[in-house]
Amino acid sequence: MPPSNDVILVQCVEDVFYFGLFGQIALSMQEQQHAIKVEQYVLRSMRVGEAKSIFSFIASRMFINPLYNFKWVRLYNSFCNGVGYRSGSLQPISDVFDFYRAWMCWRNLDNKKDLISLVIDDVAVGDLVNDSFLRFKPAPTVDLKDNYLLILLWQAHRDIRRAKAYFGCTKPKLYLTSYSTYTHHGIPVRVALQHGVRVFSFGNYQEFTKELTLKDFVHTKNPDAYADDFSRLNGREEKLALAESALSARMAGQIDSATAYMKKSAYAESGESVPDVRDAVVIFLHDFYDSPHVYREMVFPDFWEWLCFTIETLNSANIRFFVKPHPNQINLSETALSKLRDRYPDTQMVPSSITNKQLVEAGMACAVTVYGTVAHEMAYFGVPTIAAAHHPHISFDFCRTAESLNEYAELLRHYAEIGIDKQAMHRQSLEFYYMHNLCVTDEEKALRDAAMDFRMICDQAAKTDELVDRLQKISRLSEYRDCVSGPQRWGAIFN
Repeated sequence: MPPSNDVILVQCVEDVFYFGLFGQIALSMQEQQHAIKVEQYVLRSMRVGEAKSIFSFIASRMFINPLYNFKWVRLYNSFCNGVGYRSGSLQPISDVFDFYRAWMCWRNLDNKKDLISLVIDDVAVGDLVNDSFLRFKPAPTVDLKDNYLLILLWQAHRDIRRAKAYFGCTKPKLYLTSYSTYTHHGIPVRVALQHGVRVFSFGNYQEFTKELTLKDFVHTKNPDAYADDFSRLNGREEKLALAESALSARMAGQIDSATAYMKKSAYAESGESVPDVRDAVVIFLHDFYDSPHVYREMVFPDFWEWLCFTIETLNSANIRFFVKPHPNQINLSETALSKLRDRYPDTQMVPSSITNKQLVEAGMACAVTVYGTVAHEMAYFGVPTIAAAHHPHISFDFCRTAESLNEYAELLRHYAEIGIDKQAMHRQSLEFYYMHNLCVTDEEKALRDAAMDFRMICDQAAKTDELVDRLQKISRLSEYRDCVSGPQRWGAIFN
């Protein structure tokens, strides 16, 4: 039996992509380091819609979740040595104590700012709890008096206690995670980092993997130095030409690697007539139920409060604006949009089938988003953007980013004054696109694209032989072998 600290912990994610990828990595690591033990973290503790009724909650926690766990734990045990720990395991005495602590915490929450800034046992969890409420309730905004928030706070206390016990005792050297959002992903990541465990996520589309740190624990790619890094590159004009080719293809309606998560292109024209948006502001909506804190330093607690504040600010300033729904929103978003129409009946909506290019050609003046890809797409056409969070475009001038409510309101009221030269915006959009999507070595690109190819055929429910073939293709790539055994990568962790 290997020493207890020669352990890799992997998430037991109920997803064929992560099952296959983590299994391949674990087997490759064991081929290189025979004494490595692989354990799984069983993360399922919540279920979308479980707060619908007492019956739904009991059925989820006592029957549905255990059945799903049984299936996926058995699958992961095909390459794991066993379960490291479970988010939903029963520990009656400790769980009762956790519930009391959660109740005390819940009754002392006065506002959403208190929730977002919540720290439990030295672990920042407020953003994770907030986003979990939006996703699993589901709801477009958090109701501080909702009993389900108490349940989520209770689960956060339980998760922290279990994670601290596991990482403090077992001390795995490597933790592989899908994402770092929501409590069941984020809490193990933050606790693991506090215990000095190396953590790698596989949740963004720009990199094969990203190592998380105590200073950068979001799974999205770090964009802070894009502008400076591009200015130091050789052959910048050739790189801009590559970005121009790729970005222009997106504008023509193609799905590229950066937008592979979308079911349909935001630039696929439908022939529908475009409303009169001349000199108007267009607010580009996000999925209300997605994790808003996938990037750092968001001004608002969620997309609903952001939208309401934006509409009210523009209305009070008599600024003409339109609202465009997300082109790939989930069905639940229609409920939120109905609520929006009831609250602001005079708000003009742009059909999601209208492309952003059509809006630009119709004369729109400014785009508003929290952190969406629409920012560099608008800059490509010479239209500026206002944002309200840390975002991928943070180092460029084409997107003006607010750091407070007052600053955001001022940017909205003076939207017509924030634009820079259209040619400069176009060039910056290409610089961004290159740094965000193309600034990788040929070997890194081959690995990233092979993993994306595997992800896509998993979504298409491909046959087992095809899945195995794609995994083997990944394992033969030089960049993958370097990740597994290279002197600066995972192999070195166990030496």
